[in-house]
Amino acid sequence: MRITWHRVQRPGPLVVTALVYLVAASGIMIWRGISVSPDYILLLCVPVALLSGHILRFLRDWVPFVAIFLGYEAMRGIAPKAGIPPHVSDLANIEQTIFGGHLPSAVLQAATPGTLGRVLAYGATVVYFCHFVFPFGVALVLWLANRSQFLRYTTVLMGMSFLAFVLFLLVPTAPPWYAESQGVVHGVTKLISTTLPSYVSPYYENLNPNPVAAFPSLHAAFPFVSFLALRGVYPRAAWIAFGWCVLVWFSVVYLGEHYAVDVFGGVLLAALTWLVLMRLVVPRVRVLQHVAPSLDDAEVTASKEPAVA
Repeated sequence: MRITWHRVQRPGPLVVTALVYLVAASGIMIWRGISVSPDYILLLCVPVALLSGHILRFLRDWVPFVAIFLGYEAMRGIAPKAGIPPHVSDLANIEQTIFGGHLPSAVLQAATPGTLGRVLAYGATVVYFCHFVFPFGVALVLWLANRSQFLRYTTVLMGMSFLAFVLFLLVPTAPPWYAESQGVVHGVTKLISTTLPSYVSPYYENLNPNPVAAFPSLHAAFPFVSFLALRGVYPRAAWIAFGWCVLVWFSVVYLGEHYAVDVFGGVLLAALTWLVLMRLVVPRVRVLQHVAPSLDDAEVTASKEPAVA
């Protein structure tokens, strides 16, 4: 089964306004050293919901999504307490085998000394800090443009996150900087600790981070599934999202936060999760099938066949 819709390809005024506002607000927060976490993003989105005139729908759609997501974030700290030794050398060996004995993180850091390296480190850190900003910004765009696609997208984000949590719990894997600290690899610096400060919200202050959750990379998975979701609503603008994917993939490897194989795993996880949702889940869940009109009255029409692109 297949769903088809036809719509104006240019974003509506409210979508553009929301994007400009979210980018500006997030930029100011990152500049001031404040981590843009999901709880803060929910508050940032409230003015957009008020402007849309659909505040009750916003609360109904967004509060459960963010609450479940914050619950997932709280669960992440359980993994290091499970007592399963992290895989430190395994991924390093795979990475070196793929790249002819070299580690991309070490090669990139060694190739950019001095001022260039500092500029790249700061730029990559900003991209890294947008881990939640970008997918939640895409969620806001989809919510304004097509509620059903928003529901599909947020369902994939949550499902993918919990699937990754199980993998992190059962097979903890260390990032390059961790392997460097254990003497397994050499030439990788944890650059993010030398660049911008990051003050987290009171909620995140009480959470235990998981340092051994490298594979698959959710930093790589989130933007790629964002690209896949945007293709159904804004096919041309979706390629901007793909460009962001490339920036993220480069940044996490350059910073030593992930191996390239972590990125490959994250992209594969995103693609498979999206495929399963669209081919198996959506045809069986009515609320995910209907193509809802956008909040800014963009013209949307759907075929009578109830399935999915």
